Amino acid sequence: MAALAGCGESAPTTREDGLAVAYDEPTGGGGNSALLTGVVEDLDGCLVVQQDGGGQEEPYVPVFPSNDSTARDVTEGSTVELGGGWTPELDADADIPDACPTDGPFWVVAQPD
Repeated sequence: MAALAGCGESAPTTREDGLAVAYDEPTGGGGNSALLTGVVEDLDGCLVVQQDGGGQEEPYVPVFPSNDSTARDVTEGSTVELGGGWTPELDADADIPDACPTDGPFWVVAQPD
């Protein structure tokens, strides 16, 4: 199981393997009060996480802080744990690639320490 944490320069919205990744500017709010555990999947070219149990049928689109480059390190089929929280919609300045669903559900990944 991979737990995502780390920081670095802003990452591109498309990974080397072609999967699109959603990003947003970190606000400093929120935190690790909730935990999403699931499997990384490719949904029509977008990196998503299908929750293990919990009753959520649709996969979450994880939205990583723009200064967190760890999204490039997860692989399709791997199990991840992402601290953060669920939201039905995002700020207008969020960078959601065309390959990703724009109607969510979204998981805003907590900014790494």
